[in-house]
Amino acid sequence: MEDMKAALAAKGYDLVDQPGGDDSDSDDGLPGRIPSLEPSVAREKGNEAFKAGKYDKAIKYWQGGLKSILSSLCSGPQAMSDVSLSELDLTLNLNIAMAYMKKNDFESAERSVEKALARRDALPPHQITKALYRKASAQRSMHRLEECLETLKDLLGVEATHAAALQMQQEVDREWARQCREQKKNLKKMFSKLGDEDKEQQQKIRSERAEARLRCAVCWTEDDVNSEAFELGEAPACDGADWGMAFSRTVLWAIEQFSVEGRACLSREAQSASMWFVGASSTCELRFLQAKTLMTRLPHVQSLELVLLGFLGELDPDNKRVPDPKADGVPQGITRTKLDDGRCISLQLIKGALQDALAKELKPGSVATEPVAAEAQPGEEDAAAAAKANSKVHEGSAEVCEGTVKEEIPVEVVPPSLCIIAHPQLHRYFTDFFPALSWLIQHDVPTVVIGASEPDPSWRQDEVLLKAAGAHIVVGKRECPYPMCLPDNPSVKKCNHIIGFLGGKAVERERLTKIKLELLAKIIRFGDYRFRTRSTVLYLNSSDECGQKMVARTPLEGFPGDPP
Repeated sequence: MEDMKAALAAKGYDLVDQPGGDDSDSDDGLPGRIPSLEPSVAREKGNEAFKAGKYDKAIKYWQGGLKSILSSLCSGPQAMSDVSLSELDLTLNLNIAMAYMKKNDFESAERSVEKALARRDALPPHQITKALYRKASAQRSMHRLEECLETLKDLLGVEATHAAALQMQQEVDREWARQCREQKKNLKKMFSKLGDEDKEQQQKIRSERAEARLRCAVCWTEDDVNSEAFELGEAPACDGADWGMAFSRTVLWAIEQFSVEGRACLSREAQSASMWFVGASSTCELRFLQAKTLMTRLPHVQSLELVLLGFLGELDPDNKRVPDPKADGVPQGITRTKLDDGRCISLQLIKGALQDALAKELKPGSVATEPVAAEAQPGEEDAAAAAKANSKVHEGSAEVCEGTVKEEIPVEVVPPSLCIIAHPQLHRYFTDFFPALSWLIQHDVPTVVIGASEPDPSWRQDEVLLKAAGAHIVVGKRECPYPMCLPDNPSVKKCNHIIGFLGGKAVERERLTKIKLELLAKIIRFGDYRFRTRSTVLYLNSSDECGQKMVARTPLEGFPGDPP
């Protein structure tokens, strides 16, 4: 018999003792599916089983009565309006709910009450309040106090003077308030613990970054900004008045930022270093780059190589290239200078694009070296004036040629320790810089892009453009402690921020047009800006296949231009 019961139960049958005869309510009847019982009979037999503490048996009897009611309701529309059937349905469901509550199965009890309230509109108020009170009791037993209060509110809306409901409401209110206090206390403990863990993690990160600064080749002086304090917001940036120092110290700060991000490009063990300035101009890099400032803060470097590439001019509002005004006056070849402490600096200026220089001037042995000079300060403001009057510049291509040159680059060209692209205005010269960016990405050259503040769109757009070119951003855009500020408007700055990338997956030349179209459609919205100077309508590049016109900013007022 027990085996048969287990087999039937495994198949999903609800088993009760077979009714019939005087012993139909005993525990020894034959098992079977829930029989359909006349509702009044089912109620009576279920009540007897309930009083005897046989709750499962009572539930089965009452379910048999519900089965009979369901059959009656299916007989026609008249049965649906039969109030007596609705009241019997509610009574049996509430009885079942009470039996489940006796079994501590409060979820099943709540479901039974919900079934009882399914035909709420056909029930008298006293039946509704009875059902709602039982539902609230089940919810309270499950410690769902907020739901219990909502149910009691519903009940009191039907009968505002229901004494038992009012008493339960007061008790549950107190329990709910106590529960809220406990939850708040526990949350406070939890967040306190999390806060302590966060502090430990922050301290660990801070220590790691401090160690990375110690391993970096840059050694700051007392006149410089404390980098760690600036990062924590505990020290202000420079006032931006000393333009001569700002550019060189921004380059040094970029070297340090690569280190703290775990991508050191120049350590204290390095005896030599090389820096390429791509897209240089006579009005910015040549004018403000101070080699002495660099070497003072790189005390372990014995030999520093500086290469300035560019001097190709800029685009005017009509998208025509205007030559660099001092490009023909910069010295040719490589100039070497020996400092008092015996360390050496070499300076090379190349007119042309990076692609041309890689095939010509940057090839080992391709450029003559001038004799070592003493006490000279290459790269400072008077560098151009100190050049020989009849010197010639290594001529590269007048226009920047497109296309990656991965296969054409001579393998003997040694990439630099760091590449700097200062104020490139990528929103205007993205096509021009694309080949250089591709080469730098392919050869894993640590590269820093220095940007200006508003109204230049660099802060919003350069990181997006670099990612579009395939660059892996290592140093996310961050404000620099060494800006160049306009005297009459300190909020307008050059050297405002930097973005650093190292490696990545350079996109193919053939995809350039598609990339620019996607940027035009989804990201770059030049029309959203309002300019201090007159707006100009420019092509991204006059030879672009897409031929998309874009509104771009003119150079910042008060600053020299920044041609690529």
